[in-house]
Amino acid sequence: MTNHTGLTLTEAEQHLKQMISPLKKTEIRPLAAATGAILGQNLVSPINVPPSDTAAVDGYAFCYAAMLASPDRRLQVKGQASAGHPLTHAFIPGTAIYITTGTPMPQAEQTDHSPDTIAMQEHCEVETDAGGTWVTLPDALTKGSNFRPCGENIQRDEVALTKGQRLGAAEIGLAAAMGFSQIEVQKPLSVGLLSTGEEVHDITLTSDLKIGGIFDSNRPMLTSLLKSDFHHVHDGGIIGDKLEAVTHAIRNMAEKADAIILSGGSSGGSEDFARQAVEAAGGKIAFSGIHIKPGRPFAAGILASKPVFCIPGNPVAVFVTYRLLVADALMRLAGGIPRPQLRFPVICGFSAKHKLGRTDFVRVTLSYDKGTLPVATPNGRFGAGVLTSLTGADGLLEISADHGHVNEGDQCHFIPFRE
Repeated sequence: MTNHTGLTLTEAEQHLKQMISPLKKTEIRPLAAATGAILGQNLVSPINVPPSDTAAVDGYAFCYAAMLASPDRRLQVKGQASAGHPLTHAFIPGTAIYITTGTPMPQAEQTDHSPDTIAMQEHCEVETDAGGTWVTLPDALTKGSNFRPCGENIQRDEVALTKGQRLGAAEIGLAAAMGFSQIEVQKPLSVGLLSTGEEVHDITLTSDLKIGGIFDSNRPMLTSLLKSDFHHVHDGGIIGDKLEAVTHAIRNMAEKADAIILSGGSSGGSEDFARQAVEAAGGKIAFSGIHIKPGRPFAAGILASKPVFCIPGNPVAVFVTYRLLVADALMRLAGGIPRPQLRFPVICGFSAKHKLGRTDFVRVTLSYDKGTLPVATPNGRFGAGVLTSLTGADGLLEISADHGHVNEGDQCHFIPFRE
């Protein structure tokens, strides 16, 4: 495996795609426990949804041809059907019935005379006399109005959900509509976390800082990101800046986890041992160094067939590189299909210097002026260690490598933190 250096973000994404293959570990889960899981099979519908022609409104169902044959569009009402209580007799040709939303359309003995149109009740005139109840239908109707045809949503034997999809609320609802009470899903990944640094302190072990010390924010933040992506976390704690200690910790974590994230020690300084430790443990670094800011020292490799991500120690770089690179790589490892990063154009509400050949990601908030694209302004101060630039931000402004200095009014792409 060749150690490529100085890649663009796109090149780094391609390398990760080539070096990571999906794990094939599935389990059966009740539908109620499948939210966030990755579907482990194509889900083929055993039924039509809806299973029959179904009323979409409360109103009067009739055969359109019968209405046309009535000079005053007036039909006698001969029955009522409601959800859970369909019409108990065959539909009488030349009449109408009252029907409620979600009720199967009734059938006549001869199919050609079955109701095929529904008029909303608020558009109808209803009167009762000694001869019965009559409905006068509106003239602004087209044949087939206001009912859902059988299989409109899903047809029997159709692949409704695809293997590798993440199961959110809509997918869970769709699976339930097809009658699935349990489904096959991919087992969650176990991801090992390690922080490095002599100056880093664990908030769970001490509340006192030594001179020059800092609390470790990276592992708690990564834990939150990983759990939000429905992965399990193995917390390996903080490792001092010793090559032997980091090597041992990485080798030990490779026996427990499906993937490893190491924060800190990736820059290549005299006390930075992340990449050396991966290779000392028997692994290989696939690439190191990306032309992005923050996150330039990011590296990735393989140890014992497990991907290892060496993330810079600055907290903002941790967050940004996880969102841009690690999240999709783990999704692919878990058997999922990563979705393209959502980007849309915005107007820069500020000016800033920018180095050609490097892609910068600025934490921004959006404001909206009527008739224009959203305007992006920096959230807090610049800097890869300024966590407050993330809190309250709407997303990342992407200043592309071929964009010169940024001037207020320029157009750039925006990557949201939430959909």
